[in-house]
Amino acid sequence: MKKKIVFLIVMLVLVAGTYTGYKYLYKDHRDITKEVAVMETTAAGLQEQFQNNAADALLNKTLTVTGVVTQIESRSITIEDKVHCSFESAVTGVAVGDQVNLKGRCIGYDDLFEIVKLDQSTLIYTE
Repeated sequence: MKKKIVFLIVMLVLVAGTYTGYKYLYKDHRDITKEVAVMETTAAGLQEQFQNNAADALLNKTLTVTGVVTQIESRSITIEDKVHCSFESAVTGVAVGDQVNLKGRCIGYDDLFEIVKLDQSTLIYTE
């Protein structure tokens, strides 16, 4: 009888440990659209922070950026030639010269092109 109880306890601990480990390793993906932005800034202000090496704390954070669209591609836009924003789907309802406000995850700064990169972007508004 004692062997059965010990066996059941050991099995319960193993199952609980396996479940906890699985949940720890395979977390759900972040939903940037539902996150609150860490910082709201303009495209020029964001680029200036990266050029002054003051923006390392912004990597992998959710940001809100405002500026004028200077280039449009199928799934990305460029704001004031300073911030490149990638979207999950095709960009619609935006034209070159529009004032936009968008939210995205900061993935870094490209020193060669001197441009900040955002991914998982979503448009908040367009003027």
